[in-house]
Amino acid sequence: MSSLIAPHWTAEFKAMRGVRKRLAVLVLPWLVVLAIMFPVAWFEVGSALEGPLQRDRDDTVQEASDIIVRTLGTLRRDVAFLSELTSKQPLDDVSAGSSVAKLFISFSASAQQYDQVRWLDERGNERLRVNLRGAAPVVVDSGRLQSKADRPYFRNAVGLAGGSVYFSELDLNVENGVIERPLEPTLRVASPLIVNGQRRGIVVINYRANRLLERLAGLSRQQGIGVHLLNAQGYWIQGPNPVDDWAGQLGRADRALARTNPALWQAVQRDDRGDLQDGSGEWAFKRLTPRQDLTLAGQPGQVEDGALGLRLVVRIDPGAALQRSWRWKMVLALIMATAVLVTLRLAWQTGRNLAARKAHEEELQAANRALRRANDHLQTVQTELARAERLSSLGLMVAGVAHELNTPLGSATLALSTVQQRLDMLDLLVKQGLRKSDLEDYVKSSHQALDVVLASLRRSAGIVQRFKQVAVDRTTMEQRRFELAEIVLDADPRLRKWDKSHAVQLKLDLPQGLQMESYPGPLEQVIANLLDNALHHAFVNRAGGAITIRAQADGADHVTIWFSDDGIGVPDESLARIFDPFFTTSRHAGGTGLGLHIVYQLVHDVLGGSIEAANVPEGGMVFTLRLPRKAPVKKMSTAISPALLPLGG
Repeated sequence: MSSLIAPHWTAEFKAMRGVRKRLAVLVLPWLVVLAIMFPVAWFEVGSALEGPLQRDRDDTVQEASDIIVRTLGTLRRDVAFLSELTSKQPLDDVSAGSSVAKLFISFSASAQQYDQVRWLDERGNERLRVNLRGAAPVVVDSGRLQSKADRPYFRNAVGLAGGSVYFSELDLNVENGVIERPLEPTLRVASPLIVNGQRRGIVVINYRANRLLERLAGLSRQQGIGVHLLNAQGYWIQGPNPVDDWAGQLGRADRALARTNPALWQAVQRDDRGDLQDGSGEWAFKRLTPRQDLTLAGQPGQVEDGALGLRLVVRIDPGAALQRSWRWKMVLALIMATAVLVTLRLAWQTGRNLAARKAHEEELQAANRALRRANDHLQTVQTELARAERLSSLGLMVAGVAHELNTPLGSATLALSTVQQRLDMLDLLVKQGLRKSDLEDYVKSSHQALDVVLASLRRSAGIVQRFKQVAVDRTTMEQRRFELAEIVLDADPRLRKWDKSHAVQLKLDLPQGLQMESYPGPLEQVIANLLDNALHHAFVNRAGGAITIRAQADGADHVTIWFSDDGIGVPDESLARIFDPFFTTSRHAGGTGLGLHIVYQLVHDVLGGSIEAANVPEGGMVFTLRLPRKAPVKKMSTAISPALLPLGG
């Protein structure tokens, strides 16, 4: 079978003779890149994996800290609540049937996590103690009660302010001077007992910390990262090696962290939070301070850190990190080998395709020529369609002008008709006998009618003037080089010397030396129209405001001009139409709706730029003009006629 395949491959390889150089140019760079990338990626993959490991480590520190802080918050609330309830009970009777004993029993039975619930009087003697044995709380006989006056949690808590909470050191429970077996990690939380302003000792709860330590161990198993606790003396409460747990209380001073890992112990003592990497692994640690941690967790209150002194320590085993690194390196090697094989396979297939493509080049060239002819035909059709659209736009523009002129001319015609009627009536009164009052009435009404005629004719003239601006002849424009700041200031005499007493203030930010080669006349008209538009519309029913004109270079070939105000803005439903011809929100005040359309026309068709309008969230509007520094050259014989103008924003 191999004897049949070999001639086939040989024939295909000979067929690629004309494209071998081209194939080598395509394939060899990829093979070189793969050859360079593989060793680099091999050495970098280890460091790249450190980031996720460190994030997992830091996330575990935060999650374990949250578990401890939530536990401390529960203890703080419980002991403060129990102290408050105890202060409201009669304390003379502390027998098993007394109300305060029932309170302690009910509290212990409902919590099911406190080994002992006690009341110590002001001298440190146990007056009432409830032990939790199994699931049943038991009141301890008075003969078995002890004095705890020498215990730190009594001495430090008895003098605190009412409502305060004190946390003791987390250690092994000791009864009658002997460490209790099996080992019972215990955290004592105390709060002063104050009755009617008189100190009556403290209320203490003994929390069985096995539950907390088991939760931390479960988190360690879940994350695959060691979670440990260290006390203030530098002994493990729950360490990497179980033999080191509680070494301080169990008389194994040689297992102190200061001896087994001095560098880690120094870092833990020096900083409240940090990390360390040594031969035993990657460590991260955090000092737990109940007062600060509970406040940050949204549980503020009067808390004394006391002797708690816990350090949370998290460790990444170096063996696990190395195993993960090698696993990914093997994956990388497999990917690289696959990439090389795929590259070679694609190279072979590409060579075959190139050889086949060469045979069809002439057909493609012929098809390309036919496509160019079809494209030329399509452009011709598009030109005809654009011409038809311009004729349609001209009809709409003429209809708009007719509509705008019809209103003032109709008013003038009505007023003149009224004058004619009054004149006919005056002629009749002259024949019948004219009175002075008739003449005065005629003069008054004639004045009123003529005022209407004059106003209407002025409005018509304004509309015609605006329309002439829209249809400006390009032969009146000259392209020249100028400085942008000077042209903006020349747009309106008020811009150079603004009236300080004007209710609207002017702010200018125009950099010097910003040169353009464009049409200064149309640019001045754009700025002037925007200024008039803002003064007439932006501050209606407003005591005043500010207009800001700012410009800056936009790359090497463009400039951007921002014309903004802090006025009333434009309704969202009208914003998209403000550049439409004859669209205005103040037609009742004589607005024609051509000012902003002229601006749009000049910016797009003459200056070769773009303009956008937007409302400012704080109030007002901003017009953003982006103009080329060198405007496109316009054919001098072509005019901007209404037929060529877009009827829309």
